[in-house]
Amino acid sequence: MLYLVATPIGNLLDISFRAIETLKNCDYIACEDTRHTLKLLNHYEIKKKLVSYHEHNKRESGLRILEDLKNGKKVALVSDAGCPAISDPGNDLVKLMYEHNIPVSVIPGANAGLSALMISPFDTDRFCFDGFLPLKESHRKTYFQELKKEERTTVLYEAPHKLKKTLKDLEKHLGQVRRICLVKEITKIYETVQLGTIKEILDYFEDNNPKGEYVLLVEGYKEVEGDKTLKDIVRELSFDSEKKAVIASYEGYINKGLSNKDALRNTAIELNLSRNKVYSYILEDKEE
Repeated sequence: MLYLVATPIGNLLDISFRAIETLKNCDYIACEDTRHTLKLLNHYEIKKKLVSYHEHNKRESGLRILEDLKNGKKVALVSDAGCPAISDPGNDLVKLMYEHNIPVSVIPGANAGLSALMISPFDTDRFCFDGFLPLKESHRKTYFQELKKEERTTVLYEAPHKLKKTLKDLEKHLGQVRRICLVKEITKIYETVQLGTIKEILDYFEDNNPKGEYVLLVEGYKEVEGDKTLKDIVRELSFDSEKKAVIASYEGYINKGLSNKDALRNTAIELNLSRNKVYSYILEDKEE
């Protein structure tokens, strides 16, 4: 049996009794970084053999684990923090188990993405988890273009040395005023939540270097003013003001006894607009 055991994402107390019991009773523990996992085991006085399983050795190590499981051993898989197999090479190990009909069990626990979503003000009834962003520029461009119209809250993971580039890509493709939320050090003393527009968060990091691993949440696209670019907002405000001026001028001439045709002509001359534009504004106002 392969056991997927969730471990704390910061605070060592965030682990279940069942997780501790499983780690104590398995034959050995497969983990990303043996030194990191050893700290957790020492805290709970668990003495167990550790086997390295990570992105760079997952094929060879996975086959060895598979052989042990076929021979009846019980193996626990953990990541450095949170849930193994989520944006994690453990997913390949799970697939391997299914290919060979090896049973898999899960011991649930803390997850950084869901924890960040819980403490954000964004919608949680519909969301998508995209994990780490693509590395290739062409793939990133396609991804951000699709994200622009994504109506669900999107949960991403980002490393500190890549954060500024990601924020600039978000600004380029989503505009400046879409809201985002950055969460780091979840469950730790310096747990931090930053909420603001893409521009506000980007401006902050122009003067402050990112530190720590981040969960980046992007608010879903909505057909409201807050998701439009500043340029769009200014254009719409100008449009509304112009239309109001046309209606006021036109009605003023009508009240003075002028015909519709003369009122339209005088309004166009007064506001330096074409007659067609003045007529379209008047027609829209009547339809409303």
